[in-house]
Amino acid sequence: MPLFHRRPRTRTEIVAAADRARERGRIRKAVAGYREALRSDPEDPSLNVKLAPLLARLGQGAEGARCFRRAAERHLAAGFTDRAAAVCVTATAVFPLEPAFRLELARLHALRGRRADAVGTLVEGGRALARARRRPGAVSLLRRALELEPLHLEARLALAPVLAAEGERDEARALLRGLEGHARGRHLRRVRWAALRISPSPATLWRWLSAAFAGDAPGRQPAGGRGRDRAR
Repeated sequence: MPLFHRRPRTRTEIVAAADRARERGRIRKAVAGYREALRSDPEDPSLNVKLAPLLARLGQGAEGARCFRRAAERHLAAGFTDRAAAVCVTATAVFPLEPAFRLELARLHALRGRRADAVGTLVEGGRALARARRRPGAVSLLRRALELEPLHLEARLALAPVLAAEGERDEARALLRGLEGHARGRHLRRVRWAALRISPSPATLWRWLSAAFAGDAPGRQPAGGRGRDRAR
């Protein structure tokens, strides 16, 4: 019979050891430690946020995404909307092509009265998905952005080529035409350039050239613009 018994590690010690392993790049050891610590409280938000990106690095993305969701839900249940939003920000960095985190972050921004941030989140996500050729997801996020801000310049400019690539050219052209009466200067040039790329023709080329060589007249800017341009 042994003379000495090793004292079981406390939860604090387990987490500290896992933190050290993570800092040293010992991912599997860190994962094992966080999982051990989570046994007593599986919904612990701080540990789930630490564990999620490590799981993603090990190729266990689905479980990592669940960890992020658990953390956000725990914060929301406690009334900490800002903390839940912060979890979603981290999740979008780890899973940039997962639309659900973008949608949830946009929803939380809207709840806090941050409509511009909500739209920006959706547009950023839509563009990321479009670059990855995940067009249905991109369309979904960008349509949601336009539900919040129907004349948002960046959302329309991002959505129009995706729709065109999906065979919805009429809707793509309509989106851009809807900006014509609101865009001025540089913004109008961008709108007409997008129209030219979607439907190349002498008419669309002429319209772009007329905007490209015209002076910037004062006028109302579309939502999402950066103020009045000046002719250079």
